[in-house]
Amino acid sequence: MTVREGDWLESHPENGETFEEYVESGPTLPTAERNKIYIQPLGDFTDDETKVVRLTADYLRAFYNLPVVLRDAEHVKDLPSDSQRIRYPGILQIKTSYFFNLLPSMLPDDAAALICFTNYDLYPEDTWNYVFGQASLENRVGVWSLWRLERDGQKLTKANRFLDRTLKVATHETGHMFSMRHCKKYECLMSGTNNLDETDRRPLDTCPDCTMKIAWAMPYQPAERYKNLAEFWRKQNRTSEEKLMLEKMRAVEEAR
Repeated sequence: MTVREGDWLESHPENGETFEEYVESGPTLPTAERNKIYIQPLGDFTDDETKVVRLTADYLRAFYNLPVVLRDAEHVKDLPSDSQRIRYPGILQIKTSYFFNLLPSMLPDDAAALICFTNYDLYPEDTWNYVFGQASLENRVGVWSLWRLERDGQKLTKANRFLDRTLKVATHETGHMFSMRHCKKYECLMSGTNNLDETDRRPLDTCPDCTMKIAWAMPYQPAERYKNLAEFWRKQNRTSEEKLMLEKMRAVEEAR
């Protein structure tokens, strides 16, 4: 894959991970007792944000072949003064530790992962400007912000770009929750990203190696997976994405 100035691999050299290395690593996987992905929206969401979160739940279901439970949105409340700041005029940022103190108590026994979406901007430490999201793999919880995904600078971005960014972040970070490391062999959804420009360049699906990891881990036959992803894109009237998934499905079936 080509590395541009400012890209993830320029500042974070890493080895990547083969399918064999993933299997041998003893990854954290869904079990019969813990096999659901829960999505908890926390914030005050617009109609557009609510729609993107709902579609992300549908996409995760097709992407990983696991039950996905989308909970009703809840307001952020009892926010300590040391977990918030005004970083930009009128823009409230919330420290990620607030969510990590809250989310474990919301984690059901049958959860493989609990993903929290908020429409507030996030920061992990006082010395950081912001962070898109953060996860605690040990506690099986993560929080991701829609605030920057929805914007290009100070302006709201196009609906499809907002959706694509959210799908990429959600599926990428859920992959990390199942112990998948960054990919560097291909242009892949599991490749690391350093900024929104790099995120926008990433594909909406995994490469062949990372798809093999999903097929082994869930388990989930690639042809069935591509069919389900194609159906998701058909419902969104995204013809090119639907066509690509169907082409992948036929290629896998012909290779049998």
